[in-house]
Amino acid sequence: MRFSRMQVSGFLGICLLFVYPCFAGSVRDPVMSNQGLGNMVLIQGGTFQMGDTFGEGAEDERPLHKVTLSNFYLNRYEITVAEFRAFVEATGYKTSAEGPINDQARKQLLKRFQSPDLTAQERLSIHEEFLYYGGAGFWDAKNRKWSGYNSSTSWRSPGIEQGDTDPVLGISPIDAMRYCNWLSVQNGLPVAYDLETGGILDGHGRSTTNITTVVGYRLPTEAEWEYAAREGGHKVRFGNGQLIARSSEINFRGDDGDYEYLEPSAYTARTTPVGSFSPNKLGLYDMSGNAWEWASDNYSSYSSEAQTDPYVVSGRKHAARGGRWGGDAFEARASHRDSYPRNDRCNNTGFRIARSANRTD
Repeated sequence: MRFSRMQVSGFLGICLLFVYPCFAGSVRDPVMSNQGLGNMVLIQGGTFQMGDTFGEGAEDERPLHKVTLSNFYLNRYEITVAEFRAFVEATGYKTSAEGPINDQARKQLLKRFQSPDLTAQERLSIHEEFLYYGGAGFWDAKNRKWSGYNSSTSWRSPGIEQGDTDPVLGISPIDAMRYCNWLSVQNGLPVAYDLETGGILDGHGRSTTNITTVVGYRLPTEAEWEYAAREGGHKVRFGNGQLIARSSEINFRGDDGDYEYLEPSAYTARTTPVGSFSPNKLGLYDMSGNAWEWASDNYSSYSSEAQTDPYVVSGRKHAARGGRWGGDAFEARASHRDSYPRNDRCNNTGFRIARSANRTD
């Protein structure tokens, strides 16, 4: 299941062919629940050129455009297995990957998908319906390829060995939003998401597109994520502040690819505990590699127009940022974008939480 930048037809042609059985230095302890702002960094806002500043990325990383951001908080780490387990145990929540498993329904959808007369929107609708029936996309680390949607894969069984401090995997944007709302309630904050629409809510529970009025825990916007990965919008290639990708500094497929910005090195073939590598200058860990991280707003083509605190509502997909343990150096770049439906997930997708910073903070 090769996700990057493919059309829906190409995406499904690879990832839906078969359903396989599953293969068998921090400031605070990242295992601990994120109570209050203890594990969060205040990111000072500013103006930067968002997109492919090095001229080496994909079309969806262009054009470069000016973005101005308000202050916001971003978690130092990706959300861990232990943190997500605490949420599940407290609520009994079942993730998108643990939804109703129905391989027969999937086969019927796959037959419909094979029709040459479908429009792009019809294909996307079939894809979204397919995702309803549980499971997750499976990256086969041994053979280094996507092997379709695996009905046994979820955050509980991602197909690789994980510990409590590894980033949780198999998470959809919907799952991440539910976690954010739960954490907000736990901390006496208004929830950030309308779970029916995926839209954001202000501190009074009203629908809004102004990200700065959201009080509860949420996912970062694409612009916030890239600004933070680039250490305040500076011209850096990777989320650790470096120009070269090395396995000693990023968890990615370090022995694969012919890039001038790659120093060939080992491939771990699994996640590593959050905070295992050095942070960037803002104190953020694993902004490149380890797990893909979902954005709060929808994925859309860039505009050349200047923007302030952008929150994208057009489109039916969410962006995943930061590369992954199964991805190469190209994917790990700070400007790289991938996009999938709101209920999509695989054994490479996790998330990181954010909060808007109000004047009183």
